[in-house]
Amino acid sequence: MQKFKFVIDIQYKSNVRDPRGETIARVLREEGNIPIESIRIGKSIHGEVQAESKEEAEKLVIKACEELLVNPVTEEFKVEIK
Repeated sequence: MQKFKFVIDIQYKSNVRDPRGETIARVLREEGNIPIESIRIGKSIHGEVQAESKEEAEKLVIKACEELLVNPVTEEFKVEIK
């Protein structure tokens, strides 16, 4: 088996409000005088997985996202295998 590094990028779906992002954008506009239109806050998960191939590694990481790491009602994700 080989080790594959992965990165998962998790973001709120576009139709879900992001109060933290809205607050940061407002503070940057009002206190920082920076003309920010909008900010969306997400999370990034980095790790390693053992698998026979890159394709299998991607399937395992996607399974982890779908079963545990991502709320499919409010979030979407992208997986990158390195």
